[in-house]
Amino acid sequence: MEFVVEVENLTKSFGTKAVLQGVSLKIRRGESYVVIGGSGSGKSVLVKCILGLIPYDVGSIKINGRDISKLSQKELFQTRLKCGVLYQGGALFDSLTVIDNVSFGLVYGYGMPKKKAYAIALEKLRSVDLDESVARIYPAELSGGMMKRVALARAIATAPDIIFFDEPTTGLDPITSGTINDLIVKCTKEMGISALSITHDINSLKHISNRVGLLHNGKMIWEGSNAELTTTTNPYVVQFINGNSHGPFTSN
Repeated sequence: MEFVVEVENLTKSFGTKAVLQGVSLKIRRGESYVVIGGSGSGKSVLVKCILGLIPYDVGSIKINGRDISKLSQKELFQTRLKCGVLYQGGALFDSLTVIDNVSFGLVYGYGMPKKKAYAIALEKLRSVDLDESVARIYPAELSGGMMKRVALARAIATAPDIIFFDEPTTGLDPITSGTINDLIVKCTKEMGISALSITHDINSLKHISNRVGLLHNGKMIWEGSNAELTTTTNPYVVQFINGNSHGPFTSN
């Protein structure tokens, strides 16, 4: 089985604060892996370590079989080009039009001529159910749901091997959230893109995940399939997915 991401025994501390303590996970090609956990559990730090944005202390991270700690800056840049990111707030460039946002990685990452990059950008906009009418407008003119779809089009424009989703449905109404969830599933099932998501949205979790990992105090304390979410007796998982006020998360 081919793994796009392999994390082994990852440890990261900031001063005396241990944020990640021996975290391991593997993501198969075309698989949607969702990391859940309370605030401060280490989810965002994990993603930043995988992307090579912050150094880690112990362990190893491989993307497409390559250990990122052994890559040169040029090689790391090339590896990052195979990663797409959908940030929580979309993180579109306000001063650029929609089509310039979507084609940004193609033009400035791959050095692609704008005419060719624009053609790909329009194709990706259509794939997220947006038409050419939005291409020349600016992010400020978009609704929250449209901004997320444009950001997703930008994330898939470079044909990445994996996309990182940071709270993809935060701030969206249930119908728009459902649309974003469907598009994430489309990325993995139809396009064969792997996905690593962070979410607190239980509906989104159940809709988009193939496998789930629960981080708590910097440790991966549970991992299982989507189906096992509703059958496990792990008290942390039970409390988290049901939103119970009483349980191991709140016992102290």
